[in-house]
Amino acid sequence: YSCNFIFVELFKHKEKLLKLAHNKEEEILTSLEVILKRITLINEETISFLSRKRAYEFVKDIDLKDLPFVALALELDAFLWTGDKKLQDGLKSKGFNKFFLLKKVLR
Repeated sequence: YSCNFIFVELFKHKEKLLKLAHNKEEEILTSLEVILKRITLINEETISFLSRKRAYEFVKDIDLKDLPFVALALELDAFLWTGDKKLQDGLKSKGFNKFFLLKKVLR
């Protein structure tokens, strides 16, 4: 599951993704297409006020752009998948500890 805002984030960080992936842009876009087909997109407006309010309290002094993702994780009682260390550390300091973490794969 993810918020529709994921598209903004993907486009915003496109160059960083390309650099980190060490693949051609076409391969990255193909991979993103496969991933996005498996994601159920949730309109941020359908997330309950309570979850959005709780998310605001978590992210207000970290990064407000992450509010929809944190709110959705709270709404679904799900793990948050993020590589943003500042967000992780800030949320952990406030008691949010449900993170989905991937271990790096060695090439």
